[in-house]
Amino acid sequence: MARLRTRLAACAIALATAAGTLVVGSSPAHAAANFSFHYYPSPNGYNIWINNDDRGLPAGSGRWLQDPDGPYPGDALVADDQLADGYGIEAHLSTGRIATTRGHSAPYTHYKTGNLPEGNKYYMYVCVVKGDYSNCSNSVAVYA
Repeated sequence: MARLRTRLAACAIALATAAGTLVVGSSPAHAAANFSFHYYPSPNGYNIWINNDDRGLPAGSGRWLQDPDGPYPGDALVADDQLADGYGIEAHLSTGRIATTRGHSAPYTHYKTGNLPEGNKYYMYVCVVKGDYSNCSNSVAVYA
């Protein structure tokens, strides 16, 4: 009788394990890439560079430009996607302004501009995005 209970218990465990494997195995999860954020103040704003650590390559950046800089007018929020890895870049400003490369193939740059009151302090952060996935940097203070 003890042998029968042991066999039944073993069968129950095997069935539970097999059922769990079938449910879990039916839709395998894909691990997201590893990204790191690097912070650099600049003379007229701030840069947050993103590295795709799995590939060892720069993925892109988010930038704040308080004054005109090259082709960008002042008070510009810039999202720059440099790596064709399937992820997009979003730059966010505490005003609600967002520059995004979501839905575009890399390399791609998008910027949002609009004059803000001079000297005011805002906060910027940058995210790597793909579908529902979002991995964001810490926020940094920026000024208009």
